[in-house]
Amino acid sequence: MRWWLGLLLVALGCTGVAGTSDSGTGGGAGGGTAMDSGTGGGTNDDAGVPDSGTPDSGTGGGGGGGGGSTSDGGWPAWRLGLAAWEWKELPGTSLGDLPVVNPLNGAMERPTARIDAWNGLAADRTTSRLYLAAAGGHADWAGNEVYELDLSVDAPAWRLLRGPTPGSFIVMNQPYYLDGRPSSTHLYYALHAVPSRGRVFKFSAGSVWGDGNSNNNNVDAFDLATGDWDPMGTWAAASTQGNAIDRPYAQDPGTGDVYTFISGAFRRWNAATATWDSLAARPSYANDDIVQGSGAAVDPVRQRVIFLRNLYRVPAKQGLQLTFNGGLFDISFTGAAVDRLTESALGVEYLPGEDVLLVKPSTGGDVVRVDMSFVATAQPTTGPTPPDAVNGVYTRWRYLPQLGGFAYVPRGSANTWFLATP
Repeated sequence: MRWWLGLLLVALGCTGVAGTSDSGTGGGAGGGTAMDSGTGGGTNDDAGVPDSGTPDSGTGGGGGGGGGSTSDGGWPAWRLGLAAWEWKELPGTSLGDLPVVNPLNGAMERPTARIDAWNGLAADRTTSRLYLAAAGGHADWAGNEVYELDLSVDAPAWRLLRGPTPGSFIVMNQPYYLDGRPSSTHLYYALHAVPSRGRVFKFSAGSVWGDGNSNNNNVDAFDLATGDWDPMGTWAAASTQGNAIDRPYAQDPGTGDVYTFISGAFRRWNAATATWDSLAARPSYANDDIVQGSGAAVDPVRQRVIFLRNLYRVPAKQGLQLTFNGGLFDISFTGAAVDRLTESALGVEYLPGEDVLLVKPSTGGDVVRVDMSFVATAQPTTGPTPPDAVNGVYTRWRYLPQLGGFAYVPRGSANTWFLATP
């Protein structure tokens, strides 16, 4: 059966990746705006460097749009020839290769905190692009700039979609800077792309720029067509209550809906209506941190969300499953790798062809396979070993079906890595 799936993936790859921006044109020095359907590079008045007045619009600046068209109209050159479960490092894909202005002192810097400070990535599965937005927070990084990495091209490289808010507009311990754009924050699991709306959404802020004590449940979105954040208040929050630190989020890859736990209830953000539903109250034995720090993923086949950690069950090798109709059930994990599931800040994605969860712990190239009977085993891999992740994985582990594998960014100073799947 697997050989047939492999042939199908190759056949799909030969038709090209729908929605990629290059469509045979070169990346250009400035790159194009995201989702531009093959237009050339956009312009940016100062390549994302803020000035003393109005913040720049910067939709095209940064380090270019990658290496132009794919080598054969299908998979990019770097993806060809990889065996199933083989790791590959992608040279030139470290965010550390792309300097950005420090809005507080005007110096060009390469802050690793853009990744390392408890941050995750959004992924557009239809275009094989990764996004990072308003990542930093606390005392780590004040910039709220936005980046994109297009992995569908032969020579991918991060580029800047919008520069940071100028320093004269930056304030501490506030949900928004004085220009109305969201403050830099620890993202944890909160950043997700919603292609149907052409945006990257930040569903909460875990620790905004300042003393580390300020977080919020505001929903903010970066419009990929305009290259700017939507005005504050555009999108409804699920609740004004609830601690956003280390909050889990899981996205349904088919609908774009997002599931989480906020203020005593498991909730769903409906991508079609941009509204929130309350699906289930927390169990009577638990408090509001029942799934804090839990990796979570949607199982679309059985229409449920799987949370790997239930902080109120002993032993701690148990989780929770939430059905789309509001059912809430305990999970007992078993298997030789079950101890790996007790770790916090895990990366978790559902792999449809195998009908399993693939879990990425922080250690090297370790990958854990969890079947739908909740048996956890180590997934053997080949190739070089990625470095350990800094401060957890979160959503730096992303399944990209058009490329047949997982993108992984372990730390701010590292290249992007890729694990091929069957």
